Amino acid sequence: MDVANICEARDSICAGFLRGKILILDVDAVAETDLTFIQLIESARRKASEAGCTFKLRHPAAGAIREVLQRGGFLDDGNSDRAGFWLEGAAQ
Repeated sequence: MDVANICEARDSICAGFLRGKILILDVDAVAETDLTFIQLIESARRKASEAGCTFKLRHPAAGAIREVLQRGGFLDDGNSDRAGFWLEGAAQ
């Protein structure tokens, strides 16, 4: 999941929201990613919240995604709503 296929990921997320008010994203199979994908998910998370939709991860972020999150400062101190979304209570 990177800049080369971000449009496909965006389209999949948008289609998911059109199907209902709950979207659970499974990112376990993502072996490589960049900041583009993280930014897409962050944008979708905020839009879902504004629209009253449920948007969450099937499992806490791990592997390549977690590495990019940590390098990009997205996990903050672990107590923010953003960090909670990505970690879903997982130990840091």
